[in-house]
Amino acid sequence: EEVPDLTDVSNFRDLSKPIGALNEQRLEELLDRFNSFDDPTMPPFMYGSHYSTSAGVVCHFLLRLHPFSSLHRHLQSGHFDVADRLFSSVQRTWEMCTGRSAAEVKELTPEFYCNPAFLKNANELKLGTMQDGEVLGDVILPPWAKGSPEKFVEVMRLALESDVCSEMLPDWIDLIFGKKQQGKSAIEANNVFFYLTYYGSVDVASIEDEALRHATELQIAHFGQCPMQLFYRKHAKKRSREISVRSRRQTLSNLYDLNSVTLNDKRSTKEEQEGKETDETSDKQSEIVKQLPFSNAPMSYWVHLGAPPPGPHAPLVSIRLALSDRCLAVDSKGIFHFFRWAWKPEFNDESSDDDDDVGYTSEETSLATDIDIFKDAGCFVAQRELFSFRTIPRLPFSSAARNAIVCVSQTLFANRSLLLVLSDGDGKGALAMQLVDPVKGAIRGEVIVPAAHADRITAMKMDPIGTAAGQGGVGGELVIVGSADGSVSLWRFISSHFWPLRPRLRMMGHAGAAVHAVAISSSLGICASVSSERCCLFDIGNGAMVRNLSPPQKGSNFFENNLIEGDNVVTAFADTPALSFSALGFIIAVCSTKIMRKGELIKEVTTIELFTVEGKHVSSRIIQPYEGVPSNLVSTIDGRAVFVCGGGKVSVLLVSTLQPLKLVDEWKLSTDGETNDASKHVTYDLDFGPTIARPVVAAAACSEGALRLHALQGISKWSQENQRTSVTTAVGNVLALPAQTVKNAIGGVAGFGSKFMGFGKEIGKEAVSAVKEREGGGGGGGFFFRKKR
Repeated sequence: EEVPDLTDVSNFRDLSKPIGALNEQRLEELLDRFNSFDDPTMPPFMYGSHYSTSAGVVCHFLLRLHPFSSLHRHLQSGHFDVADRLFSSVQRTWEMCTGRSAAEVKELTPEFYCNPAFLKNANELKLGTMQDGEVLGDVILPPWAKGSPEKFVEVMRLALESDVCSEMLPDWIDLIFGKKQQGKSAIEANNVFFYLTYYGSVDVASIEDEALRHATELQIAHFGQCPMQLFYRKHAKKRSREISVRSRRQTLSNLYDLNSVTLNDKRSTKEEQEGKETDETSDKQSEIVKQLPFSNAPMSYWVHLGAPPPGPHAPLVSIRLALSDRCLAVDSKGIFHFFRWAWKPEFNDESSDDDDDVGYTSEETSLATDIDIFKDAGCFVAQRELFSFRTIPRLPFSSAARNAIVCVSQTLFANRSLLLVLSDGDGKGALAMQLVDPVKGAIRGEVIVPAAHADRITAMKMDPIGTAAGQGGVGGELVIVGSADGSVSLWRFISSHFWPLRPRLRMMGHAGAAVHAVAISSSLGICASVSSERCCLFDIGNGAMVRNLSPPQKGSNFFENNLIEGDNVVTAFADTPALSFSALGFIIAVCSTKIMRKGELIKEVTTIELFTVEGKHVSSRIIQPYEGVPSNLVSTIDGRAVFVCGGGKVSVLLVSTLQPLKLVDEWKLSTDGETNDASKHVTYDLDFGPTIARPVVAAAACSEGALRLHALQGISKWSQENQRTSVTTAVGNVLALPAQTVKNAIGGVAGFGSKFMGFGKEIGKEAVSAVKEREGGGGGGGFFFRKKR
């Protein structure tokens, strides 16, 4: 059975009605009771139970997870409830909630959209046997899920984020949090519950009878409580698709329309099977699939900055876009490279800067804006910055035998002007910390923590927290460091605090094997480290090991025509720093499978492996030999796709259980074909900027010291907005200097008139000098003042 069509309204529940009002016959009985209810001590109600209770809903659905299984047993005098009353089947629960029973009005918990673990009896709990003889274990899922909790949860999440649900969701918000929660509107919407379930309906502290107060508290605690009413007007509808496309917030998944990529593929396949000619709308939809930000981009959308002669040059192994026009890169020898870029937009006379949909009707806007993703006419202006320095800016230590181990922060430190760079300190376990100015091309501070590990550092990754991650709180970075001694350490850097001199946590688990890849996710609260035989997952809160994963033992499937009796197929995690988390709860790793015949290597296959954080292996994807071993994996911010940096190109793969590791797009950085050695042109790192919320440019660190920049949709509008902002900021800073000088020099208003004239010439010189500095540094000085020639 196929996955339900998420564009068909009939596959969705009517969210404008409470769950108890979906059955017309049950609703009639409830209304009769409501209209005939006559009790002077309490107001009438329609539903005696509640849609959200700790015992009847939360513990019911999350029965198979700790600590909810213990809470359930505590409520049932130390044992589980009767098996027929436990959560055993999705279809059975739906039929009960939409049937004639007045007691079943459950709403779903958030785990239905994000955590498949609650559907599996991984702890092997003895849940009992039902009356029909069925032993309770895992939850029975709909047929289209094919027994996969991960697939079920992903489809549920896609349904929640679909256009159909988005259209109806404000009506559900009105019922739970808004104007239809209480009062006359609640009666009209058939949404009246027992009076004690409403927030603030009774003052428990004012009840003098202790027994009555205790009973009231138990009623509120165990039989549900409505949330506080937040809205008193009808909730606003979600912005339409065409407005969302033009919004300032843009993720990489929006460019590929990954929310509906499954539906698009399904429609295309169906059309191919039927062999029918498509209409105009279908042609546009198929064109959406073909228009890819990298594969179909025009020549003007990218620029390649090669290293100056003579060569050969060391490859760039780490890259970071900083501020609005800067780029910092580090090569394999530990030398810093500084770049400056800008996008020169070209606006047509007929088009307007504020209207991105000129030439399309309102019905065609959503399709047209997606099709014409290359409307940003213009070109890059980029250069390699060559500053004057006494010593070459570089890492404290680098080894000729291997690439530099380095990572650069996304957070700006020291008044949002410097980047934090961490690297191997001395090749013996020390950790080096540096603050680098991407504008001046100078190292502003350097600290080396000796003996951070017992052996050399082999891998490290950063993950922003706070403001740098688009969240609230103080900005900073979480850093995971792996070592050849088999241990990993967790460090935390806060932009407004001093540097740490010791790690927050130390974690083991590789039995002394060298760690060659690490990853960390602050949103998931876990980090991972990989050796040749295992991948260990740790809790970043206390350092406890959550679980460890082994390489999938399916290597023989890759060598069906090459195996003979006596061959040994060995699968291990590849010796590469490529490892990444997906925000959707997946781990992407690289494995190497070899055929060993009498101690000799016969053939080797490299694969990308997709796991869930629960340890389930989802899928594999073979990497062609000409692509080489991936050097890095970069996930999108929403976790729906992963960018694979390898030989000659960057591949974009879908992170999903429906279409796992499906190729979505390719960013080809080499003209070499499959028959040539594309490994000569390797991509080592990738970054998107200038902000996480609005990526409009991609930067790739390549071999031979080359940098590749690629424009994304919306770069012209961003460039124009940034130009206005930079000019305003520069002028404001210049005009603030005289006022600050007066304040510091005079200190108060007393005698201001007599002292002010004495500082006139000094203030003028200071303002002019500041403007001249900005004129050379890219600010607004050159716009208002001209140098004399």
